[in-house]
Amino acid sequence: MAKQAKKPNSKLVIGILAVVAIVIIVVAIVVVIIKNNTLNDSYFVSDGTKYVLTLDSADVSMDNPEYNPIKTHLVYTYSGDEITGLKAYYEYQDNAAAKAAADYIKQNYEEEAQSRVSADGKYVIFTAEEATYQGLTASDIKQQIEFMELLKNINTEDAENAEAESTTTE
Repeated sequence: MAKQAKKPNSKLVIGILAVVAIVIIVVAIVVVIIKNNTLNDSYFVSDGTKYVLTLDSADVSMDNPEYNPIKTHLVYTYSGDEITGLKAYYEYQDNAAAKAAADYIKQNYEEEAQSRVSADGKYVIFTAEEATYQGLTASDIKQQIEFMELLKNINTEDAENAEAESTTTE
């Protein structure tokens, strides 16, 4: 009698294929999550965990204009009515400009800035010490941000009205 070739156990093959498929799915999910965690404009929106105040370049300047950000986002994180953190995100044109600004800040400002300043893409992130926001409440910050946004809107309307008047009188 000729020896029969061993047939692979079909249950074992299906099991191995299922494990490989699960590993591929998990890797794909991790890649998507990591890719979506990069900073972008959608992060700088107030929600149930943070209040955000965005300032234009005219509102913020450094001692060296070469390193002025195009925008600054102040992000206050909170839990209940307690402020749990404050980070300033200085936005630059690109990654290279942000890295140069971060290096400049680390070299020319307090030694403490070494551990509190980092670069992430086109952002320089400054993490504030707890003493900076200690004693502030989430409702305090919300009121301050609403007031600042009201002032920005008034200034924008005044500028638009002045521009409209200048074009009609010419």
